[in-house]
Amino acid sequence: MTESDIKKLPLKEVLTDTWKHCLQHKKIALILTAIVYAVGALALFSWKHILFWPIMLAVYVLWGMYFRFYFDRKPYFDFKVLFNSLVPSTKIVVLTVVIGTILIMLPILPLFISTSPEFIDEYTLFLQGDVEKQGMLILIANVLFMLMSPFLAYRPFLAWISSLIGRSGSLRFAWKRTKGNYLEFLLIALITNLSIAFVRWLVMYLGGNDYITMLFVAPVFIYFNVLSAKAYEFFFIK
Repeated sequence: MTESDIKKLPLKEVLTDTWKHCLQHKKIALILTAIVYAVGALALFSWKHILFWPIMLAVYVLWGMYFRFYFDRKPYFDFKVLFNSLVPSTKIVVLTVVIGTILIMLPILPLFISTSPEFIDEYTLFLQGDVEKQGMLILIANVLFMLMSPFLAYRPFLAWISSLIGRSGSLRFAWKRTKGNYLEFLLIALITNLSIAFVRWLVMYLGGNDYITMLFVAPVFIYFNVLSAKAYEFFFIK
């Protein structure tokens, strides 16, 4: 693919079109928000219980049906299509887990590199330090993960959508179609993650809990999925 063949995602236009779509289909958006909140609340309640996994399966089926509905692929529930879509989604999960594991291991990597007993002792004390230091390590890991999210999540997510509507679910093909759009997908990640982080901080600051947070985060999930559908249209259909 030459530089002239690269399609640049018009982010401002897509963000605006997504908002307009949600307003034009506000009844569907409200119903989906209610379902997402209910499922999210159940997931929060049961995350240590075996019921958590059937709930996650329900989430998978829900969004699979939504994208088939968005692109008018009937029937909206198609077991064979949903089953086949597990291939790209499994690859996404494996990629995410591998990179996530690497990020988790990064803070202790210096312990394996250095041969200085003094450094190892001091660094071990640092890792066992106060909450502020540990929070900084978590923040660094989150920032690194966000920087890699265009490769790990957003572009592969389009491959999953493609498989749901009967098209190629190849991750390589999705990366090829979206080549040259790293910054655009990074901005989407920033907008989404910062929105969720701000809502969570505000709710907690006002004395709320995770269930109240989910009430305000649910519309963000709806917006993100509609945005993903719009991005898919731009790269794969137009």
